[in-house]
Amino acid sequence: MKSRSFRPGLPRGMRPGVRPGARDAAHLVTAVLAVGLLAACSTPPPAGALPGMPPGVTAPDEYAFGDDVASRDLRASGPVYDALAQEVDDERLRNLPLVLEVDADVAAVRNAYDTELAGERGWSALADLPAADGAWTEGWISADGRDALVLVGLEPRAGETHVPLTVLTTLPDEVTDSS
Repeated sequence: MKSRSFRPGLPRGMRPGVRPGARDAAHLVTAVLAVGLLAACSTPPPAGALPGMPPGVTAPDEYAFGDDVASRDLRASGPVYDALAQEVDDERLRNLPLVLEVDADVAAVRNAYDTELAGERGWSALADLPAADGAWTEGWISADGRDALVLVGLEPRAGETHVPLTVLTTLPDEVTDSS
């Protein structure tokens, strides 16, 4: 049986070429990174980020609807966009097309956005948003009035498995999936 080499004069477990204290520094850096990662995972998104998508809502790679649905979507979201452009900086206002599954609980989707925007960020509900026939709207505006987010959802028709959920917002386009 071969024995391990032993170097007299070096503390046990220290490798040649490693300065005393370097191991402690490496452990400290690892601990700080672990704490930072845990804090990032448990901290709500920054006020300038889009809320996470609730279950039943997805962000497609491309627009997932045909001309008929796109026309309904535009008739529903167009007047809302125009009204919102009067409230916030229209140069920052953007349209983010999402998909809402028809079996998703619309009340739960609306509540998820309300919980984060009004509950966690202190935003206020936007009143008097236009709503087209066969569509619903719900929106919020930041306390300083700089940012807004409005949901425009179509009521599904017979045979549809998903419908557009248009998000009109001044927030950046990054979307997170919270499901």
